[in-house]
Amino acid sequence: MSRQPTEYVEEGRPSRCSLVLYYTWKLCTCLFSHVALVSLVVAYCLLGAITFQNLESENELKVKKNISKIRHNVTEELWRLFQEAPVLILVNWTDTVKERLQIFETDLLRSMKSDGWDGSEAEKVEQWTFSGALFYSIIVITTIEVLHVPAGCMGGGGSSPKLGTTGLTCLSRVGLDCE
Repeated sequence: MSRQPTEYVEEGRPSRCSLVLYYTWKLCTCLFSHVALVSLVVAYCLLGAITFQNLESENELKVKKNISKIRHNVTEELWRLFQEAPVLILVNWTDTVKERLQIFETDLLRSMKSDGWDGSEAEKVEQWTFSGALFYSIIVITTIEVLHVPAGCMGGGGSSPKLGTTGLTCLSRVGLDCE
C-alpha cells in the first residue's frame, strides 16, 4: 500500500492525525502565549511593588522624621519666646507666635504637596508596605494607551492595549497571530 504524498485521505479532507496535531498546536500556542503574557504581567507587578517599596519607604521615613523635627523646633521656639518675654504683652507675643505658626503651616503644606507626607508621624505605620506598593504597581500597569494593530494580525486593523506608561508594548503583542 502506497502512501499519498499529502496528508489527505479523502477528497481534500485532512487525516485525523493531522487534525489532532493541528489543534494540539493551536491549543499549545494559545495556552503558552497567554501564560507568558500573564506571567510577564504578574512579574512586572511584583517587581514594581518591590522597587516602589524600596525606593519610597526610605523617603517616607525621612519625611516623617523631618516633620517631627519641624514640630519639635516650633514647640521649642514658642517655649523660648514665652520664657524670654519679661512681661507678657498679649499683642506682641501673639503676633510673634502667629508669624511662627504661619511658617510652620507653610512647612506642613509643602511637606504634604511636594514630599508626599500623609499626615502621620508614626514611623511604624508605613504607607509604602508591600501591599501598598503592589496596589500602586497595578494602578500603573492598568493605565492603558491604545496603539494601532497591523492589519495582518488577528483582529486586523484594530487597537491593542499598551500596558502602563513604561513602554511595555511588547507585552500587548504576545499571543497575536500575525501572518
